[in-house]
Amino acid sequence: MKVNSLSLSLALCGTLVWLPAAAAQFGPLEVSGFAKEEFTVCDNCVDGVVNASPFDPRGVLGPQGNTPALNQGAPTADHSSNLGLIMLTLGLHHEFDNAFEIEAKATGRERNDAADVYGQYLIDGYLGVSHPTYGELKGGTLSSRSWTRADSFAYPLGLSTPWAESGAGYGVFTQAIRYTSPEFDFSYGKLTLEFTYATAKRVLPLNYDSLFATVTRTNYQYFYLPPQPQLGEFFAQFSNQKNLIELIYQQSRGGLQSSFAKGAFTGSEGSPNTTATAAPGYQDPKENVTILEGNYWYRPEWRLTYGIKRSEWSGQQQQCDYGSGPGPDGTTFTGCFYDQAGFNYASDGLRHHAVEIDFMGGLAYTRGLYTYTFGGVHMNKAYTKTPTEFGQSNTATFLNLGLYRKMPEIYRNLEFYGGLHRTMFSREGPAPLSMPNNFADGGVDPRESKSGNMLTLGANVDF
Repeated sequence: MKVNSLSLSLALCGTLVWLPAAAAQFGPLEVSGFAKEEFTVCDNCVDGVVNASPFDPRGVLGPQGNTPALNQGAPTADHSSNLGLIMLTLGLHHEFDNAFEIEAKATGRERNDAADVYGQYLIDGYLGVSHPTYGELKGGTLSSRSWTRADSFAYPLGLSTPWAESGAGYGVFTQAIRYTSPEFDFSYGKLTLEFTYATAKRVLPLNYDSLFATVTRTNYQYFYLPPQPQLGEFFAQFSNQKNLIELIYQQSRGGLQSSFAKGAFTGSEGSPNTTATAAPGYQDPKENVTILEGNYWYRPEWRLTYGIKRSEWSGQQQQCDYGSGPGPDGTTFTGCFYDQAGFNYASDGLRHHAVEIDFMGGLAYTRGLYTYTFGGVHMNKAYTKTPTEFGQSNTATFLNLGLYRKMPEIYRNLEFYGGLHRTMFSREGPAPLSMPNNFADGGVDPRESKSGNMLTLGANVDF
């Protein structure tokens, strides 16, 4: 982060401390959120890639023609970086005499002067109606439970990136409707159920109109209409005096595949030419994730956190978007442009199904103003059959030792923290499939180095 960005973030942190008092002057408007500033030093990390290209983002398919290898790791070295993250929520609500309540809420997140989720400043923007007996209904832009709830469990352990932001699934639904049941009380605890349905706009290839101009729009032998993205997410939460347990299942069809579980749900372009060797026998991509995670309080000051995540991808074939030219009348199209990257796409020109099961666990001990944490995430090998090493044979372990201190001397919701983090891979080569890219979780690129260490110092203020 540049110095002026750091200064801006620190100034915003100071300003946001006073927002609650300021917001009270504006009647029913509710203001909440957080701001954090974080500084990290890594002893063995890469800073980006060389020969960057949207084609073959993991750098596993080799050079194309006479071009150099794409997306190879930059040299390993000592690196430092800043993270400035701000989330702001504005809400309005009104409760009627019959106990029905309506609300409108908008939440935005910014990271280092840009949208925290690429292209999506708004992570929540919805209208809702609720009743204690009938539950709650919301519609609009909604953040997923697979991201936000996983982040809630992982953040105190310093494991948000490898746990909540990695693996299958999507983090933000731009067009969604969600129903949350009322709370069911039992003698052994409380249960809440929830279901979300989401969709997104079709994503057309860059040359879709010019391609269709060469043939009739009903000739789908050569042109495949991009799929309509659709997604469903189920969420269940159980709690009692000692436990908080949550189950999440998210399934989608027609979405752009990745292992960035924080990303927005967007559509796959499909394939404009199903007979091309670049995409033979094209099928709509499918993706799902199942997460079971929880907290167990052995004593009020001791908390055990655990989680298991099953990620599944159908694989997505590389999008080959042919340039405009004569139709299938004896001549061929000229040019081939890769608008979207494939996922678990191999040298045989096909997609490949994959399943990966990952684990998370940790302990937290609170004593007075201090909280001590230790936790880890382990990414396993993926179950898949493919002639290309896409990362399925690699494993990764992320360990973090953290110390948090509340600072009521300065402000009641201010917290300082520090952490020691270690990243370890089992082999040299592409990162496990659950990692969004080769160096997303911790900055260590396993194609360049098998391990690395980080020191993190930060401050967080809630308002």
